Amino acid sequence: MKPYVFCPVCGKRLERAMIDGRERMFCSACSWVHYINPLPVALAYTVNSNDELLVVRRAHEPAFNEWSLPGGFLEAGEDAKAGCLRELREETSLEGKIDSLIGIYHRDIEPYGSVLALAYRVVVADAAIAINHELFDAGFYPEHLIPEVRIPLHQKIIKDAALYESVL
Repeated sequence: MKPYVFCPVCGKRLERAMIDGRERMFCSACSWVHYINPLPVALAYTVNSNDELLVVRRAHEPAFNEWSLPGGFLEAGEDAKAGCLRELREETSLEGKIDSLIGIYHRDIEPYGSVLALAYRVVVADAAIAINHELFDAGFYPEHLIPEVRIPLHQKIIKDAALYESVL
């Protein structure tokens, strides 16, 4: 994301200033401060009744043509769990149930900047997939046949989910 150059309140050029221990863009005319907050994302580590993992192959950037977990940005006013299930449904037509929170992760991702990702373990009863325009492919795979997932955050979530499941 491009940083602000001008104040969205009064239109004056912003300056750099140390505020709350961080360098931030600041308006000396009206005292507006640009706090850069992360964008919220929900990811679905989705398993079926055979304990196979759902992975999807992306049809858009970022990570075009890469295998990943389904997910996306939360909408304004949307609960993270509801957003996770909405993204799963939009991308794959699957209806799921949140089983547990796997983790909360912060990353800086081009082109979006700061992202706060909430990863949930989701269970689906019916594994009939119908993908939308965001995907090239999607499928459930047993652990030994999962296509290579090369997105570092998604690799971390898969690893964390496996650690969580081994403790149960």
